[in-house]
Amino acid sequence: MSFGPANFGDYVTLAGGHNIAEGIIPNSFGNLNPEQIIAANPDHVVVTGGNWDAYVPGGDWVGVGPGSDMQSAHAKLEALTERTAMTGIKAVESGNFHAIWHQFYNSPYYFVAVQQLAKWLHPELFADLDPEATMEELHERFLPIDYEPGYWISLHDD
Repeated sequence: MSFGPANFGDYVTLAGGHNIAEGIIPNSFGNLNPEQIIAANPDHVVVTGGNWDAYVPGGDWVGVGPGSDMQSAHAKLEALTERTAMTGIKAVESGNFHAIWHQFYNSPYYFVAVQQLAKWLHPELFADLDPEATMEELHERFLPIDYEPGYWISLHDD
């Protein structure tokens, strides 16, 4: 399952990346064949995840979002690299395999997801960008709940 030209597909473009589903999936989301991913050999893979245990207890999804268990999220992210579609691709080899909170797609704070994607895709250009600080400030200024980290994770995060 992948995003087409909308939602996170659009965020990847805004962040200066290339969505490998562009031109294949015409709508918001659809399926990519494992062979398409292997042939594209992406430099980065970004999956979305959330706290969906109430819907699919013990599911393979990566549990990211406010207050998430990041050790569990890292283990599930690493497990995704063993799927057939991820066999031998550059993103796995380099550790540029990421998960980000799915609910950013339907949030006025989607721009923070774009910040994080830009930082992953172009770390040399966005070394000074701090999406975590952006989220903290948004919580302080506009939300009635305290900030809890856990909105994203990378395979190379320890």
